[in-house]
Amino acid sequence: MERLEAAISELENLIEKRKWLVRRIREREKRYGLSTREFLEAWRSGRLPEPEDAEALEDFLGWEADAEELGSLEERLRSIAQRVGEDL
Repeated sequence: MERLEAAISELENLIEKRKWLVRRIREREKRYGLSTREFLEAWRSGRLPEPEDAEALEDFLGWEADAEELGSLEERLRSIAQRVGEDL
């Protein structure tokens, strides 16, 4: 039972973190008028230059980090779901 409760707690934490990351990413998409995929492609290819404004630069770096973290978190959730499915 403790193992199940620990797994549920971990899932709840991951889901809350995912919601938080998605909110932050959506705010930036709205602010800059780009999808995250468009932003990452332009940012990483150099088509979107590094902004001189420190606040915008911090936003871009945070956006990239949040997108990467969201990808990792979603992979972890998929892995957990797959394990649960195998146990059923």
